[in-house]
Amino acid sequence: MEHHETNQNETQTVYGKPEASGSQGEAFPYQSAPQQSQNRENVIAGIVGAFLFSLIGGVLYFIIYQFGYIAGICGLITVVLSSFGYQLFSGRKNSLKGVFISVIMSALSIVLAEYLGLSYAFYDVYRMEISAPFTFFDAVRMTPEILEESEVMAAFVKDLGIAFALGAVASFSNIRNAVAESRSR
Repeated sequence: MEHHETNQNETQTVYGKPEASGSQGEAFPYQSAPQQSQNRENVIAGIVGAFLFSLIGGVLYFIIYQFGYIAGICGLITVVLSSFGYQLFSGRKNSLKGVFISVIMSALSIVLAEYLGLSYAFYDVYRMEISAPFTFFDAVRMTPEILEESEVMAAFVKDLGIAFALGAVASFSNIRNAVAESRSR
């Protein structure tokens, strides 16, 4: 299947693809490898990148939550960071898989950040009131009981709704670009 020509003005074929010959008559049979690797998508590495970068957004969400603000804007930031992490680690831009994975990782990070933010707020209020030793991890374990209160659950869902809505805004352009690129292939 390989055919190499050594004349300067002729081309060579590697794996059925035409290649230009080298400037001194040498053949470069692996010249097309970078083009092939650009089209490859390392999904596992992309998942790791989306996860790590979405955690950065989740930490930001947690910090803003501690100042008493609705951290919804961090939903947008988390999606952007997660998408960037996927693209950086997977080696592929505008991938439908990448958008889907980034949105899932962002949603998980936002829910985790909201849950831990609520746990920390509970810890901060009750650590002085409880005479027995009370740690942050005790508060994390007790948070499901706190969420059984309708007012707390309503605030929790409202905060998540705002974060998800702003995350959807950030996702829209990524989805549009990924769909356009997948159609062009």
